[in-house]
Amino acid sequence: IPDKYNDFIEANRIEDASERMRTLRKLIRDLPGHYYETLKFLVGHLKTIADHSEKNKMEPRNLALVFGPTLVRTSEDNMTDM
Repeated sequence: IPDKYNDFIEANRIEDASERMRTLRKLIRDLPGHYYETLKFLVGHLKTIADHSEKNKMEPRNLALVFGPTLVRTSEDNMTDM
């Protein structure tokens, strides 16, 4: 949903943590069902990987480094900016 992408980016820039979470939750709730279910599955899978980080060395930070550039692109799609 290209028109929602910028909403998520802007929400993540909100300085107040509780307001940021409230906004992100609303954006997630407003996703179409198939997008929501895909996101839910992906986040659940990444949590499972992070829960086993003592064996696989994939702590949340490492997962963010690997998956972040794939999931969150800059508007210019420039790897240097990421």
